[in-house]
Amino acid sequence: MTRAKQGIGQKSDRPRGGLAMSLASAILGAAIALQVLIFFVHAQQAITFPYQLDYGEGPILQIALRGAQGGDLYPPLHQPPYVVASYMPLYYALCALGAKATGPSFLFGRIVSCFSAVAIALFVGLIVWEQSRHRFAAFLAGGLILAMPHFMVWSTLMRVDMTALALGVVGFYLFLRGRRAGGIAAFSLAVFARRSSVAAMGAAFLGYARRRGLRRAAAAFSLQVVAILLLIAAAVLATRGGLYRQLYLHTATSVGEAWTWQQLWSLLWVPGNPCPLKLWPAYFAVTAVAAVWSAFHRPSRCLLIYFMLACVVFMTAGRIGSAHNYLLEPTAVGAMMFGVMWAALARRPGLGRLALMLVAGGLVAQMLWTMQHLPDTFSVVQARVDPSASQYIVDRIKYTDGDVLCEDTGLNLLAGKEPPLMPFEFTMMARRGALDPTPVFNRVRAGGYPLIVLRFNPIDPREVELHTLGDDWKAGRWPEGIISGVIESYWFEKDVGPYFLFVPKAQPLDTN
Repeated sequence: MTRAKQGIGQKSDRPRGGLAMSLASAILGAAIALQVLIFFVHAQQAITFPYQLDYGEGPILQIALRGAQGGDLYPPLHQPPYVVASYMPLYYALCALGAKATGPSFLFGRIVSCFSAVAIALFVGLIVWEQSRHRFAAFLAGGLILAMPHFMVWSTLMRVDMTALALGVVGFYLFLRGRRAGGIAAFSLAVFARRSSVAAMGAAFLGYARRRGLRRAAAAFSLQVVAILLLIAAAVLATRGGLYRQLYLHTATSVGEAWTWQQLWSLLWVPGNPCPLKLWPAYFAVTAVAAVWSAFHRPSRCLLIYFMLACVVFMTAGRIGSAHNYLLEPTAVGAMMFGVMWAALARRPGLGRLALMLVAGGLVAQMLWTMQHLPDTFSVVQARVDPSASQYIVDRIKYTDGDVLCEDTGLNLLAGKEPPLMPFEFTMMARRGALDPTPVFNRVRAGGYPLIVLRFNPIDPREVELHTLGDDWKAGRWPEGIISGVIESYWFEKDVGPYFLFVPKAQPLDTN
C-alpha cells in the first residue's frame, strides 16, 4: 500500500495557519529547545554525582561489581549476602563492563541510561516522521521525551528502564520500516534487559498481522519467540540455573502484588508543596487527547495499540514504587501519538489549528512551571540528596567493623563492603517465603549489626507518619522483623541529612 493511499506523508509540513499558528509553533519550539538544554544540564549534574540518587541504583551496582569480579549474578539465596537480581542479564552485563574500568561507581550505568533516553527521543521523532512527514511534529514528539520531568530523572539513573525502553522503541521503528530481522533482534534484547518489555513487540506484530496477514505474522512471531528463548537458555546455562531460580522467585513474590492507585497519585502530588499538581498534568492531558484522536485516525491505530499494551504492562507488572518507571512507556507512546495528531491538525484549516494553539499554550505553561519547581522534579537538586551526608555514611561504613545494614546499599559498595542484603528485595522475598529471614531478624534483635542506616526514624512517631505518606514503613523496603528489632535493640544515634543512624544498645553513642 502506498503512502498516498494510507494518507501518510503526502502533504507538505509548511504552516498554513497564518501568523498566529506560526507564532504558537515558534514559541512551543523554543520552549522545548530550552527544556532539552535543561535535560543535558541536569544529565551532566546527575551523571557525575558520585553518590546514590535512587534506591534501585545500589542493587544494580552490587550485581555489576559481582559480574566485573567474576562472581555470580544470580547467586543462591540461602545465606548472606542476599543478592537478588530483579532483571534479565543485559543491563547487568553492560554495567559490569563499565565497572571493570571504573570500579564502584554509578558513572557508566548512568551514561548508558542517558544515551538510551536520547535514543528514545531520536526514534520517537523518526516514528512520527515515518507516520506524518512533518518536520516540526517529529521535533515536537522527540523533544517532549527529553522535556518530560520523569524522563529527565530516570534517564540519569543507573536503572534498567531506559535501556529496555530504548530497545523496544527501536524495534518498533524497524518494524514500521519493514526491517523485521532488525526489529526481532531489538525486541529480543529489550526482553533480555527487562522481561516485561513486551508492549512494543506486541503492537508491532499486531500491526504486521493487519498489513500482511495472520499467517505471515505468526511465522515472524515464531522467530521472535525462538530468538528470545535462545537468549534466555544461554543465560540460564551460563548462570548454572541461577537466572531461572531467581527470576522465578522474584516474579512469584513481587510482580503485580503491590500496585496501587496511590502510586499514580504520587506522580501528581507533593506533600507540603503549595501547588498540588506535582509535575505533568499537561503531558498527561495531551497523551489522553492524542489516544482518543488516534482511535479515529486510521494511520495512528498501530500507535494506539502500542499505547494500550503499554498501559496494560503499567497496570499489571507493577509493585511497590514501580509506578514512575513503568509510566515511561505509555507517555513515550503518547508523545508519538501527539506528534502525529499535531501533523494532521496543523494541515487543516479552522478549529484544528485553533486547538493546537491552545495545546501549545498549555504545554508552554507546563514547561515554565516545571522550570520554577525544579526541586520537586529533579532528584539531584533536592535537599534530601546531600553529598556531605552521603560521604559521612560512606566513611562510617568503611571504618565500622562488621556488616552494616544501609537503606542505600550503594553507599556500602562505595565504602568497599558488599551489603549483607538488599532491603526491598529481601523484604519481598521474605514476605512470600522465598527465603528464610529468621537469621537476619534474630541478629538484629541481638544487636548483631554494629550500624544500621535508615531513611526514616521508626522510633519517632512523627517520622513514621511522614514515611507512611510514601511506601508503607513495615511492608515497603524493610520487613517488620527488622524494624521491630531496631526499635527493641538499638539506640537512635543521630540523623545526618536524610539518614538516621542506629547503634546497638550495648554500644556507646557517638555524640560528635
